[in-house]
Amino acid sequence: MEAQPAVHPVVGEINRKRNYRAVLGAAVVVSPFVIGFVNYKGGASSAASSVMSALDKVKSPISSSVEQDAEYDDQLSFVASNEYTSIQGYAGKDYPWITEGQLAEPHKTTTFTSTSTLESDVLARMNLAWSVDGSDEEITGSFKYVFEQPGTYNVKMSAYDKSSGDLVASTTKEIISKYVRREIRTLTDDDREAFFSAAEVMYKTELGDGKKTYGDNFLDVQWFAQLHNTLAGSRECDHLHDGLGFLPQHAAFTLMFEKVLQLVNPVVTVPYWDYTIEAHAVLTEGSIHAWRESIVWSDDWFGEASPEDKVVTRGRFAHTPVVGNAWDLTDTTNAYGFVRAPWNMNKEKFVTRHNYTYGFTLDDAPGCKQHYDVMQYDQWSDFGTMIAYAPHGTVHAMIGGVWGADYKTKLENAGYSAIHAANVGLEAFATQKNLWRALQLECPDYCAGDAPALECKCTCPSIKKWMGQGWTHDILASVSPLFYTKSYLQNTNKHDISDVILKLMCNDYEEVNPIIGDSLESASPSDISFWPTHPTVDRLYHWKRIQGFKNDTWVDNMARSVSFTNVGYCWGHNLADVTVWKNLFDTTGEAYSNEDLWDQFDSTKNTDSPYIYDNFEWSHCEEEGYPLQLVDV
Repeated sequence: MEAQPAVHPVVGEINRKRNYRAVLGAAVVVSPFVIGFVNYKGGASSAASSVMSALDKVKSPISSSVEQDAEYDDQLSFVASNEYTSIQGYAGKDYPWITEGQLAEPHKTTTFTSTSTLESDVLARMNLAWSVDGSDEEITGSFKYVFEQPGTYNVKMSAYDKSSGDLVASTTKEIISKYVRREIRTLTDDDREAFFSAAEVMYKTELGDGKKTYGDNFLDVQWFAQLHNTLAGSRECDHLHDGLGFLPQHAAFTLMFEKVLQLVNPVVTVPYWDYTIEAHAVLTEGSIHAWRESIVWSDDWFGEASPEDKVVTRGRFAHTPVVGNAWDLTDTTNAYGFVRAPWNMNKEKFVTRHNYTYGFTLDDAPGCKQHYDVMQYDQWSDFGTMIAYAPHGTVHAMIGGVWGADYKTKLENAGYSAIHAANVGLEAFATQKNLWRALQLECPDYCAGDAPALECKCTCPSIKKWMGQGWTHDILASVSPLFYTKSYLQNTNKHDISDVILKLMCNDYEEVNPIIGDSLESASPSDISFWPTHPTVDRLYHWKRIQGFKNDTWVDNMARSVSFTNVGYCWGHNLADVTVWKNLFDTTGEAYSNEDLWDQFDSTKNTDSPYIYDNFEWSHCEEEGYPLQLVDV
């Protein structure tokens, strides 16, 4: 994949003006937040600092004056394991470059155990000694070691005759050290608490204080929320979604967050939340309550799924603030000055969630079917585009929700099909966003903090002209594929109600002003649930790369947010586009292109990416009749 790099000028407009805030510069995004993380290409640290001193093992000089007996070499072997192995088996076994039993995890105690096939009486006459990358040997039956960085290490096990001290045999294995991302429910209690505690630091620590405590590379969650809001809330197009940049850029975004977490606690990884488990529970129990009552919504995890007054008020992430009065911090705010989407007139000071979306409850949670279906695409351009929608996007709607706009009642009163109405409701947040990007829906630049919501809303200045000229069909079809179908413009009596639908989309009814929960808009990283949600599709991305595409061509100029019916160029989605991400795999300070990210996140080989996923199995999907690994053999 070769192409000329392109950098869009919007990068130069991302401005961060409060203390310690970054300016993502005008050229290739040169940021004061150059994250000087360790270079994962490096080797191991010395054994003296890594081996747990509590083991108190005997170290002694060992004679090697006698040639080792080569006949025993092939009978020596060993495996690496940790606290997860006995319960979950060996992690990463489906990666083609990982040999079972030869994976370690940074900052976790790895136990090396002999699996030699030597006769027991022969083994009884030997001492085993271990070393890492040529370090001093340690005599012990099983060897415990803590690798401090991702990387590749040579671990040697030697067998010495107990009587003479002579070397009898030895074997060396290449051990790969990678962080392992696991499903949030399968983490040990300690590891889950470590993740949430580190995340809590990022959510509750001011940027300046964080830098003093954790170093210059510390970033708070508001930095991430503002960056996401700037890129996804651009009026010309969405630089993070609706195109092939979605998967690699969100993988980079999550990895950047993970690296900051590791400044707080180096053992932490971002777990994935496999929300198809909740969807399976809904299918089994026959009620959406199974989704809302999942353990992930407990106070110590994400917090309440649908707070009574929209604001999350319980748990460790209760009253998570959204930055306000942000006009001097960034050009991308809503009219009330909050770091939110310009089309979202939400003026709550804290993160919000709601069960309903435009008056509808969303019962069709993304599940095994959606994930199985997306795995069947054999063209990268199809897989990379469609994975953002049915397999993923609905989750954001189920968490964030939309209130202040009861489309359900309006459409029912117009005699509209209940099924059509529900589909229109699900799509409405995207339809309104498309209207805004098409310069047909205009939103106020400023509203006073005490201005009522109904006096501060987006409207379509030309709606009367459109309706008078009979253009409603064309306008609706230009912003949503639903309205390509004639039945979506009519009620059950075949009467045209396109004017009613357009008035809803333009907030033209006095009582209609949609307010969007934070998970469903461009500043969604403000909600803690954002972070374990995206590794779920990244895991599918890893698995599909391993399975292979019949055609992995990256098709440029097919971003959908440019003008829904006519895809086109949007910086961030072409292969050669230089993104805002840097210092994830090296310390050069140079921003990566999508092509760089495509290469580094190639799960078919051992790249400089520091993480893998534990497995590619969906046992609950197998119960529904799908293949265990979501691919047909």
